[in-house]
Amino acid sequence: MFAFLKPYRQFLTKNERNKVYLRKNTTADRMVADSKYRTKKILAKANIGVPLLIKRFKTIEELDNFRWEDLEGNFVIKPESGYGGEGIIIIRRRAKWAGEWQKMNGQIITTQDIKLHCQDVLAGRYSMHGASDPVLVEERIRIHPMFLAITKVGTPDIRVIVYNKVPVMAMFRIPTEKSGGKANLQQGAVGLGIDLASGITTFGIEGKGEPIRRIYDYGKKKMRKVNGIKIPFWKEILETAVNCQKAIPGLGFLGVDVVLDKEKGPMVLEVNARPGLSIQICNKAGLKARMDKLEEIEVRSTEHAITLAKYLFGESFSDKVEEKEKVKLVGPLENIKIKTGKGKKNFKEVTAKIDTGAYRSSIDRVLAQELGLLDENKILYYRHYKSALGKNNDRPVVGLTFWLNGRKIVTAVNVADRHKLRTKFLLGRKDLGGFLISAKS
Repeated sequence: MFAFLKPYRQFLTKNERNKVYLRKNTTADRMVADSKYRTKKILAKANIGVPLLIKRFKTIEELDNFRWEDLEGNFVIKPESGYGGEGIIIIRRRAKWAGEWQKMNGQIITTQDIKLHCQDVLAGRYSMHGASDPVLVEERIRIHPMFLAITKVGTPDIRVIVYNKVPVMAMFRIPTEKSGGKANLQQGAVGLGIDLASGITTFGIEGKGEPIRRIYDYGKKKMRKVNGIKIPFWKEILETAVNCQKAIPGLGFLGVDVVLDKEKGPMVLEVNARPGLSIQICNKAGLKARMDKLEEIEVRSTEHAITLAKYLFGESFSDKVEEKEKVKLVGPLENIKIKTGKGKKNFKEVTAKIDTGAYRSSIDRVLAQELGLLDENKILYYRHYKSALGKNNDRPVVGLTFWLNGRKIVTAVNVADRHKLRTKFLLGRKDLGGFLISAKS
């Protein structure tokens, strides 16, 4: 008898997002997120990197008096309260003739065209509220070299969804000619899911959900797989996203758009109090399932938040992408190697019992103590349980890395009393995705 285990997925719908999770956001801080100017001021005060503001226009008179000829290029024009990437013009450099500029997609635009566009912004054409909207002119991020090879028509960014101060999902958004150089999936950009534990891309879509397998690498001048791209400054990106929620605490559920400057590192373009849901398609995973795990967990620090994200939502890279290797076969009892420190020799081998009736894996309390997993800074959180006898108890949940049949698994496991049992480790179905379970040992 065999059983093939597939990971459990639970997607968040638009209605549930609006009726349940957006209520986690206060009206006051939603208004902050809706204003890129107010967001920029608050984040800068919290020492979070943001693009330099060149100019803010609130009136036609201010617009008419501005000397565009003083700018050399490399700037972005955007509505203060715009949404979905609408109304944004990205200028790369001056064009050949005076009064002309070159956009990121190579098109030429005149100073007069820019002024007319700014007038449309001031009139509220791109405002999510339909009211008069100020114009922001800010520096364009000098793209990180790694990203420069991926696109020639815009600046890629990383969208991180944060809930209860913990990163729960992320995607790498790549502008295309179709999207007009903007990193917006609704306009035709490419979105790649990212494994939270490693910062490695896993799966790709174009536009509103068309799966893709390869993208063009301008550096190597050839197509490359969408999975396996390592995002630089990954830990710093997650720290930046968490710190944004700390700076705007009234946003319990938000999206943070981060770009990588080749000199300054992670910079926040904006925060979104109503993040879109296509990120779930990029990751082949559901937001709701992940956010449900964070209910009632008290996050102690930014470091704790990132540790939670890694062990609760990070999946083995080989499990997320289409693997070259065949599905692995495991029996009722298997030897696993538990990581105990840095280096290849720092592991402990134990016998584990496979139990598909249990969702999460568990480790014996004495063994966990021996491995140093019960130190307070190693405990992710405590989960309340009620035994079959009706007794209530709180079990620690700890982060753990182990190898099963040659496959590395990064996960969170329960700590339980197993001293009377033959095996000190139980493997639950959460950590058995991609394995074929045999009833015979």
